[in-house]
Amino acid sequence: MTEEILTYNTPNSEQILRQINQYEFKRIWENNLKKNNKNLFWTVFFLLLAGFMLFYKEHLGYFFAGLGLMYISIFINYRSIYRKQKEKLNTLLDKEIKDLTTNSKDVIWEFTPTYFRFKNYKSDFKFNWETISYCLLDDQYLYITVSPYMNFILDKANIDEENFNKTIDYLKNKSHFKAV
Repeated sequence: MTEEILTYNTPNSEQILRQINQYEFKRIWENNLKKNNKNLFWTVFFLLLAGFMLFYKEHLGYFFAGLGLMYISIFINYRSIYRKQKEKLNTLLDKEIKDLTTNSKDVIWEFTPTYFRFKNYKSDFKFNWETISYCLLDDQYLYITVSPYMNFILDKANIDEENFNKTIDYLKNKSHFKAV
């Protein structure tokens, strides 16, 4: 018995591209921002401790005040980096959308017994199954990873429920599950 070959043509759309990229950006930065909020806690803690210590041991008070100022500067710097990265994403996304409108071709997703293929207007990739991992994000996005820097996101909205489930079953048999 030969295995089924799954092929999908999904539309290129500005809305889906924006949605997926914004989701990916938020997913990556969400934990980082939560960790950065701990710096704010440490800032308040050390500044309160510095105020208390200034009355008893002045030199320790200055030390803790310095630690508090260090943590607030780390917090502010991290927020600044976040804003710059968000602006950079929006600039790159606007450029990508402009290119997308100029070269609007459907995206081809192909799942065969020997490889996974992804083709859009600017690239055509084929990968052996040994290099691929996948996971399901928010029960809406199929997140296929090939390397730490290359991933593909298939939105459930682009294909019907039955084919989406077939694709997940295909990935279960051919690749390995890896939580993101």
